[in-house]
Amino acid sequence: MGNLLAQNAKGRNKRAHSACMAFEEDDNDEYYLLAGEDEVENEAEREFYRKKIMELYEEKMKKFAREDALAEQIKCEERKKLCKRPTKKIKMQQPKPTTQIVSNQVTQQLKQFITNNEMNAVEERKRSKSTPTVEKNKKVEIVKNQITQELEEFITNKLKGTEAKAVIQKTLYRSDLKENQNRLSMPMKQLKPDEFLRKNEKEDLENGMELKVRLLGPRLEMHEEPMMLKMWRMNSTRNYVLKTNWNHFVMANKKDLEINKKIQVWSFRREEKLCFAIACLERDVDAQNNAA
Repeated sequence: MGNLLAQNAKGRNKRAHSACMAFEEDDNDEYYLLAGEDEVENEAEREFYRKKIMELYEEKMKKFAREDALAEQIKCEERKKLCKRPTKKIKMQQPKPTTQIVSNQVTQQLKQFITNNEMNAVEERKRSKSTPTVEKNKKVEIVKNQITQELEEFITNKLKGTEAKAVIQKTLYRSDLKENQNRLSMPMKQLKPDEFLRKNEKEDLENGMELKVRLLGPRLEMHEEPMMLKMWRMNSTRNYVLKTNWNHFVMANKKDLEINKKIQVWSFRREEKLCFAIACLERDVDAQNNAA
């Protein structure tokens, strides 16, 4: 902004600083107004100076406004730069082509074969896991029929055995035939009241000892391998068990010893030695007669 300078006749001038016009002090912002040595007394000159001062004031305000607008523009541009972020393009994955499964006669036969095998496997598991209807700890009444009568006659006449008596009638459970169990359990709560053990044998079993016994099969054949009779003490009861070679006996008589089949266990003496016999109550009587 140019300076306003006027000289009087004597060549003197008077300086009016911008601070006098309510501006902040600026050493380079000075305005020279025409004045004499004395104060201006002419009203016209005063009006002239006031007008010039107002013009300078308006110019100053316009300058401030331009500077403020420029500063605001710079801030806006900086904000736009900060807001801009590089955008990552997302590549859309194309769906993988699916292979249509063809159904024909071969696939239908394969499906039917698998379905039949699964149904057979389910039925087999049901049969193997089925539980007998007879409670384990319930005493079962020992029945007599043609099979038990012929067994008793065979022991007495053929084997020359003595003291033949039925010890227990029970249903074969899955645990009785499992290979990893290898024992036939005879719960004492189900035993017939007649004592089949002698005093010294019972004492030995109660002291944890085992007795070697022989076992006669349901086909009236004496098993070659001896069994061991032992007393097991359970939490609420005690059981007699035939063990050691029981798995071999089951394999030799697998046609007769099946889950849920009813059997009787008999005891007898042969040359004063304790023996046992297994009678299958649901087997064919004629087959037993032929075996005898």
